[in-house]
Amino acid sequence: MEKISKASAQQKAVANVLASLHIEQLTPSAQVVEGLHRLSAGKTTANQLIADVIAHHASVRRN
Repeated sequence: MEKISKASAQQKAVANVLASLHIEQLTPSAQVVEGLHRLSAGKTTANQLIADVIAHHASVRRN
């Protein structure tokens, strides 16, 4: 059985995310694409990527 490295698994997961978005006819922002590439290169974590995307795309609502 072949051993899959963490980096290889992350690259495959990123490719799957982008493919799923394409199938759904959705276009991720340039920031999301860049973040996914940083994630697959091991330069950021999934938690940091999520926080960055939320900070950029989600507005804070205050009553």
